[in-house]
This record gives sequence, C-alpha cells and structure tokens, in this order.
Amino acid sequence: MSNIKQELEKIKIPKELHERTKLGLEKAKLEQRSNKKRTLYKRFSIAAAVCLIVVSTLTFTPVLAAIQEVYDKIFSSKHIDDTGVRTAINLGHGQAVDQTFYDEKHDITVHFESVMMDDKETKLLLTYQSKKTNLKNFYIDLFEGVSSIYLIVGDERKKLDNVGWGSSYYDSKENKMAEALSFESIKKYEGQDIRLEIENLTIWNDSGMDSVQTTWPLDFKLDKSAISERETVAVNKDFVFEKVTYKIKQVEFSALETRVVVTGNDTKPMKDETGMKYRVMSKLEHQYLNARRVDEEDGYVVNHKKSGVFLRSAGEKIEPVFSKGEVEGEDDEYIMIFAPVKDPQDCILEVGDEIKIPLTK
Repeated sequence: MSNIKQELEKIKIPKELHERTKLGLEKAKLEQRSNKKRTLYKRFSIAAAVCLIVVSTLTFTPVLAAIQEVYDKIFSSKHIDDTGVRTAINLGHGQAVDQTFYDEKHDITVHFESVMMDDKETKLLLTYQSKKTNLKNFYIDLFEGVSSIYLIVGDERKKLDNVGWGSSYYDSKENKMAEALSFESIKKYEGQDIRLEIENLTIWNDSGMDSVQTTWPLDFKLDKSAISERETVAVNKDFVFEKVTYKIKQVEFSALETRVVVTGNDTKPMKDETGMKYRVMSKLEHQYLNARRVDEEDGYVVNHKKSGVFLRSAGEKIEPVFSKGEVEGEDDEYIMIFAPVKDPQDCILEVGDEIKIPLTK
C-alpha cells in the first residue's frame, strides 16, 4: 500500500487505488466489511476489548441510577465496538431521552435511549425490534449506506455528517438491533428544542445493498447533561518509525475518546496525472491496524499477540476505537482514536514494541 514518497513516485498508481481514495468520497469499499456477522464494506474496523477507564470520580446517586436504567445492557457490553460509548455509559454520561416510536408500515418498534456528545461528535443510542420483519441485515448506515440523519431546529433543517461508522449489534434471539450512531456535534443547540429525523434503513446482504424507505423522529430539549468537554494539548514531538519521521501535533481528551493527531512524510495526500487527490495508508496506519482480528460474536477485537499502536495511561493499556477509522483531519493529518484515558496527565503513545512517546509530560 504505502511506501515513502520517493518510492511512490517510481510506481504507477493502480486504477483501483483511485476508487479507494478521492479524499474521503470513496472510503475503501473494496475491503471486506464483516462487522457483527454482516457482509459489508469498509476500510477497516476493530473493536476494543473490554476496558473500564475512569475519566472522573462520580458518586452513584439515584439520578445516575435512573439514567443508567434507561440504557439497554447491550450498550455497556463488548458487543458495541466503541469503547468510548461503553465507558461513558458506565460513568453515567449522557442525556436520557427514553422515547419510543412505532413504525407501523414495517412493524418496527424504535426505542431512543440517550444522546451524548462533545464538540466534535454526537452519539445517539437506540434499539429497534420487530415481530414480523427480520432485521438481521438492517442498519442505519450513515457512512456508506442510504441512511441519513437530519437536525431540525425552528426553520432550520440540515443533514448531519457521519463521524466514523458507528457501532451496531444484532440480537438474533430477540430480533433486535442496537445502534450507537456517530455524527457531527450538535453541542451548540444546548437548551433548545430540537428534532432528529432518521431517514431510510440500509439493507446489506450477499447480493449487495438495498433500502427501506422510512422516517423515525425524535423530539427533545438538548440538556447540558448530554455534553462533555474536550481538552486539547499541544505535543509537537517527532519520532521515527520504519525510517519515516512523524510528528505528533496534539492529543485531545474527552469522555468519549482520545485523539492523537499526527503528520508524516507518508500521511499527505497525493495527486495523480489528472490532478485528482488520493490517499494511501501510511506505515503508521498499517501498524495501527496490525493487531486487529475478527471475532464471530463481537466483530473486530484486538489480537494481543501482535504489536500495534496503543496508549498507556496510569499503568493501563488503552486500545484503539477503529469504528472511527474514517475520521478526517487536515490534508496532511492522520488521526488515531483510542478509548478515553484515566489520567490525561499520564499518557504515553506506544508504537510497536520499542517506541514510547510521553504525550503530556
């Protein structure tokens, strides 16, 4: 896939590479996407193994207990391959919405559970279930499917962009799908009455993609309890991996994730003979993906026998959140996303077995 810039200039870019790139418009639809027993296509995905990380010290109050009662237990289990969601739930983050909508035409009962966000992402947790319609291959696929989510505030109606792929799990015994949708932050609407509308379900099966035309609405007032803050720390440290120099620009901490923003000689977009921009996977990105494996029950998990890229905080190993593998930064940036950390003041990036870079000391 990726070599250093001088090597790339010596080879002819394969035609199919253009289909994988175009700066986020074509996101590796040629690579197998088998998350949660489905045959889909996405660039790469990996589930973090169960890892409870304390972001803050909370007292378990009756209010917190009431919020956690709303959550389906699936969302706090390793079936959801977004460790940030699981961590936030275990710590009681988020605003409970607890609303049910019945899609009579398709006999689907939708339960909106909660919403949580920081300044870069919103997570909407919901389940949908049916007695008549087999939901095994039904998804709210905001990334590469026909599904969309719209925000309506007063006279404003806008389509919200996805952040990564989101996370889902199908319970065959109950014929129930749980989805943790990821889309752009709606933090600025705090205190306002808003409406979210999910349009169309995406069906992925062996024959390709199909769709179900529908609209699922959710009305609520966005409360401060839904919002977490994000701390950004400038790092500006260089390191060399496989003869390529990378610079860690910054690290970002929130209750939903930890982002490490990196640039390097092979993280920059390139241009073909027509002037079209495209990306290839950097050596660091290959290393980031190296420890992934597919689990029949839980989707993508970490193979601890292989080296990868991890964080270490307060003595704990912090694993990647690969359901956000398509998150874009600036043109020359590569963003690695991990689970939330216990202590932002004690955070080390570990690349392979030898490279260890303190990020906040």
